[in-house]
Amino acid sequence: VSSYLWERSELDSTDTRHWQNAGTLGLRLGRIAARDLEIATTLRGRLDSRSQGGNVDDYHVYDLYARWRKIALSLDVTVGRHRINWANGAVGIDGGSADVRFWKGLELGGYVGSLSPNDGRFKMTDYNEGHAIGARLGNRSKSLGTVFLTFAERRVQRSYGSSDVDDLAARNYGIDWRKSLPRFGSLYGNLLFDQTRMRIERGHLSARWDATPGISLQGQYRYRRPGIAYNSIFWVFGDTEYREGRLRLLVRVNPNWTLTVGGALVDIGDDDAQRFDIGVSHRYVSLMVHAKSGASGTTTALSGDLMYPLNDFWTLRGGSHYSTYELIENQDASNSEASAWAGVRW
Repeated sequence: VSSYLWERSELDSTDTRHWQNAGTLGLRLGRIAARDLEIATTLRGRLDSRSQGGNVDDYHVYDLYARWRKIALSLDVTVGRHRINWANGAVGIDGGSADVRFWKGLELGGYVGSLSPNDGRFKMTDYNEGHAIGARLGNRSKSLGTVFLTFAERRVQRSYGSSDVDDLAARNYGIDWRKSLPRFGSLYGNLLFDQTRMRIERGHLSARWDATPGISLQGQYRYRRPGIAYNSIFWVFGDTEYREGRLRLLVRVNPNWTLTVGGALVDIGDDDAQRFDIGVSHRYVSLMVHAKSGASGTTTALSGDLMYPLNDFWTLRGGSHYSTYELIENQDASNSEASAWAGVRW
């Protein structure tokens, strides 16, 4: 629960004052029916106690579902408002999803439902106004690793002026793969194909090499195209390819101390950017120096965080940050900012 006072200048040059009280409730009832059935919800509400000017009272239901696991030892079923988080994208639905496990690590899953309303109200979206369907087939094995093939489609009714457009917002196919390699580390990759525009929308490849028990090297390559709905008017502005390469070295000096050094090169169409950071962390304290330059401006920053447990109940927390930055390249004068915070957690 939180409460704070704030003031706003309206378009008519008047000032309005508000006292906003907000709270989040997460409820999970489990261990029902042989411990395999659970009912869960997460919702957030706001109440404006002062309410001068426009009222900001509202609520948001993030999820409200029943989930029954291990039906006949192999089937999981979820019904209600919930979020599907697959490698080919996340979507919130008011509907149902299921996953079933077969022999030899084979898995099959799917979902169908109306799109959850953006305002989070209890009222469901009409199925014809917006819905999503998806399916995936996967296998988990020691030799091949974990591989999933996915399909997803999303439809949203749209109109611009008096013109209705096709309700197809997205249709894609994906592959997701991860593999642990003894005496090396791990590999991960995914690829997403946009069938509506017949092109690759997203690609990712990463590897971790555990050189010694205390030293590891991580590398990543990412490719992105904007995730704009197929029937959106925003395509009139065109789009840009995004490519990024990352390297990171982690050194575990001992159980308490860790050093990290990382860097990234970013290519955004006709522009580029660079990022670099170096940090040290302790079980209670961490310090980080971060620098970037290029398309997103220039920044040099130093930040630190502290978390010290006084006992089993109380923990001291604090942090500080200082940076100098230029919002665009070759800016005449740089800006600076600083912040500090402290608190306790019970």
